[in-house]
Amino acid sequence: MQKQPYTFTTILHKLESWVVAPLPDGFEIEAVHPFGRTPVIATLGETSWKTSLWTDKEGGTMLPLPKKIRGKLREGDEVTLTFVYDEERF
Repeated sequence: MQKQPYTFTTILHKLESWVVAPLPDGFEIEAVHPFGRTPVIATLGETSWKTSLWTDKEGGTMLPLPKKIRGKLREGDEVTLTFVYDEERF
């Protein structure tokens, strides 16, 4: 598993009732759990939280940002996020 943090900058998108941060095209997840989820610890600014990367049917990967984490950020805003794989949940 990846030990180093992975940092990326992206534009937030709305996906049904979720706001998500799409990862760059071609990003490959090292291990996918049921329902296309991969446990990670994500960081936005000074806030870190346990979450999962999501994969969609087209092969894209995204990171959901709950309201309590993103605050006033919304669809169309640019963000820089960092994550590491959460090895304890594998």
